[in-house]
Amino acid sequence: MLLNLVVAGALALGGAHSLDSPWLAKYRALEAQIGASVYNDRSSATLAWGESYIMRSYLDVYQVTQDTAWLDKLVTHADTVIANADDVDGDGFLGWSTERYSPVEIANTGFESSTSGDATLPASWTRFQDTGSHVHRTTDTVEGTQSVRVVSDQTKWKKLYQNVNSAYEGGSTYVLRGWGKKAGSVTGRIVLRNGSTTICALDYTSTSWTFKQVECKLPTGGPQLRVWLEHASYTVAGSASFDEVKLSGRFPYMVHDAMIGIPMAEFSRLVAQTPALSGYSAKAAAYRSFLETEIVPRWEQSTYLGNTWNGTTYRQPPNIDTLSHTGTTNDLPFNMALGMANLLTVLHGLNGDTTYLSRANSVTQWAKSNLVNSGGAYIWNYGTYTTMKEDLSHANVDLSAFLESYRRGQVMTAADMIALKNTLKLKMWNGSATAPMFSLRVDGTGAANGTDYYLHSWIELAEWDAQIKALVAAKYTNFTSANSSHLITLSRLLKWE
Repeated sequence: MLLNLVVAGALALGGAHSLDSPWLAKYRALEAQIGASVYNDRSSATLAWGESYIMRSYLDVYQVTQDTAWLDKLVTHADTVIANADDVDGDGFLGWSTERYSPVEIANTGFESSTSGDATLPASWTRFQDTGSHVHRTTDTVEGTQSVRVVSDQTKWKKLYQNVNSAYEGGSTYVLRGWGKKAGSVTGRIVLRNGSTTICALDYTSTSWTFKQVECKLPTGGPQLRVWLEHASYTVAGSASFDEVKLSGRFPYMVHDAMIGIPMAEFSRLVAQTPALSGYSAKAAAYRSFLETEIVPRWEQSTYLGNTWNGTTYRQPPNIDTLSHTGTTNDLPFNMALGMANLLTVLHGLNGDTTYLSRANSVTQWAKSNLVNSGGAYIWNYGTYTTMKEDLSHANVDLSAFLESYRRGQVMTAADMIALKNTLKLKMWNGSATAPMFSLRVDGTGAANGTDYYLHSWIELAEWDAQIKALVAAKYTNFTSANSSHLITLSRLLKWE
């Protein structure tokens, strides 16, 4: 079972020349710019799609250089990320959460659409004590082409409001946010009210566009919730402008927990397998314990979320609408379930828990059964509920889980990995060795528009075709890297050198 891991490690581990590698120089330069940029962030989305790649890149670079300074960086980051974990839903399990994925509970948040018959009134919004002379759309914006302005007449309230979607999750934490600015003496205000009771509010006192947000617990039942755009007082002169006003729930997401947890689990595995790293044993044990007692059980034992395991794979939380109020399926996209399978497979290598491996293998087999062989290459959809093909970026998550399964001698075989490398070579690649480009989707359709630099798992398929590493290298040779997806691709280029 460990043979595939040993072979992969031998193929990927660079020699002494790697210390003088241009990829290491590029990596160091980018890491100095962005390495410390996000690990203090509390948003699970930022941590999953940013920080997790940074931490995994540290493991790559350590494996090549044997410089424990990179592991020290990982420890600093992991300690902070865990310290910032929350129990936003009060279910007793720590993890991470975000408002970026949940349904926005008001419509026309950027005021781009107007009401039929009144181009000055944003659709879905209602004026209070005004017919349009003091509350109207304007082209002074942060995003898009429209915002809204509320002008004081110093005699009575002038406001704009919208009823909150009644499908909101009562008793849950929500984030009210938006851009605002003021002119004159007024203070602009975004307010969430339950009838006449203020739940939370944002005040804007700057004459420049300013983004603000506040967390608030939404009630269960009671009067109609409304978001109001107004002034703090109607007796002073001036105006307030607002743009991109939103209200959405702050919820945990399985794929985020998994992505953040994977580098911690991989670090723990590295320490367990490397006697020279025994000084990190306490940290490795702490990370493993956190993952085993907080992250993994959260998705089956949370009284808030409900049990997301359906016997074959993971599904959306049955108790809470965290992704959509109108979805027709409980299935998660492949990348979300496979992220957890990846984490469970790594943890099984540490704790031998057969349930972990059984869950991981079941999810991987479920995903594998949805891979379609097309001329020797696999193509697959984003999820079981859509015909939209998987995209290059999210496929990195799928491939990471498939690679872990293969290297542990589980569900995925060498033939599967060859078919996956053929996906990149036969379906997605433009055929140029000097100016390679890859399609947006795994069936060869769509323009990637820059995301075809997100190749950190795809490059691992160089184990079955060395040209893949050469193609990624060609893309990065004269490319100015800028983000964490680029950073981990650079670390993989170094690893496969």
